[in-house]
Order: sequence, then C-alpha cells, then structure tokens
Amino acid sequence: MRPYRPVVLSILKEREVRSVLDAPCGHGWLGRALQRQGGPQRPEIDGVCLYEEPVPNSGYRTFTEHDLNNPLDLPADHYDAVVCGEALHLLTNPGVALESFRAGLRKDGTLIVTTPNTWHMSSRLQYLFRGFHSGFRAAVGKKPGQYITYIPWSFNQLHVFLSHYGFVDITLHEVDEPKPRHFAERLVAIPAVLYGRGKQRRADSEEESQYWRQLASPQSLYGRWLVVSARLP
Repeated sequence: MRPYRPVVLSILKEREVRSVLDAPCGHGWLGRALQRQGGPQRPEIDGVCLYEEPVPNSGYRTFTEHDLNNPLDLPADHYDAVVCGEALHLLTNPGVALESFRAGLRKDGTLIVTTPNTWHMSSRLQYLFRGFHSGFRAAVGKKPGQYITYIPWSFNQLHVFLSHYGFVDITLHEVDEPKPRHFAERLVAIPAVLYGRGKQRRADSEEESQYWRQLASPQSLYGRWLVVSARLP
C-alpha cells in the first residue's frame, strides 16, 4: 500500500464526510478502502478518471471518464470532500482541476491532494547533478496516455496554488515513511531548517508562522510524499 493512503482515510474519517469525489480514481483503491471500513456512515463516492476505471464492485456510485486538464462539470456545492491522488504532477493545467474541485465542494468542504514531493534533499541533489527531480524523467518520444510528469510539486508550490483558488487551513500531514532515508540528507537540509526556523520566529501572524513551520518540517524536507488538505471557506 502506498504510505499516504492511510493518511487520506484518516482525514476523511476525522472530517466525517458523507460524499466524496475521487479524481482521478484509477482502479478504485479509495472506494474499496471505504467499503472495508463498512458501517452505516460510509461515504458515498463518485469516481473520475481518463485512462483507468475502478475494478468491478469497488463501491463507486458513479464513474465518469474525463480529462482533468479540462473543466469538470460538477453539481455546485455537492461534495464534502474531493480527493486528488497522484495527479497534479501529471496535469498540464492543474489550476483547471483545482477550480473544478472548488466548484463542486460544499462550504467547509475538504480538498485532499497527494503528490510526490520534489523538495526533499535527495531530489534537490538529483536536480542539481542530473537536471531532473527524483521520479521525473525526460518525456521526449512519449505520447499522451503514457506516464509523463509535467510539474514538480513542493509544499510551497501547493500552498501558492491552493491559496490562489480560495482554499484556507492548508495543512501538510505526516506520512509514515523514513525521514530522512540517508544521513547526508540531514546534513544538506541544515540551512533550510535554520532558515525556516528564523522565518517562523519573525512571522507577523499565526498563519505565517504555521506556513514556515510546515515548510521546514521533516515531511517537507525529507518525505517522499506530500499529503495536503485544505478547506473551502
């Protein structure tokens, strides 16, 4: 199991959501996981994806084939939560997807984004020496439908995008994974840790302080995954 999946399920349970959009849903891991949780309060879930679809009996109420680079026609104020797992780095127009999710969420609804973290120290070193972040490769010769990574994401960049589209309470969640994997990562991260702590001490507001605390956290500096939740006010 991907290490971020229990975190996503925990957030959904904590927020007591009743309706979820899984976009993209892939083969339907989230629907099956919610089925296994059982109980009368299990959320209803709809799926959206372009190149894959949920396996039979995955618990999805509906499935729509759709390219998230294009606006998604959702009922307004319909979902308690939207889960966008491992997708934003594969989109050429992530802002279009975020705007669609925003339109489909109810007031106080939750957006959960998971994506590879390209800000960890090993990824930065790979970019320095190879010109590509960890997990990112040249796309020359590839065609739509193949695995093409477009945008490397960090917590900072996600924060900028989510704030731009009106989301608040932007939170980076801990993922159960080695942090750091290599001792050298800790050494290379020392300047970033000190810089983040200094900015946090000089912050003018609690919101700014929380931002710098999260940006300089072990999950941001060493983690291979980002799980970020945000609320629609």
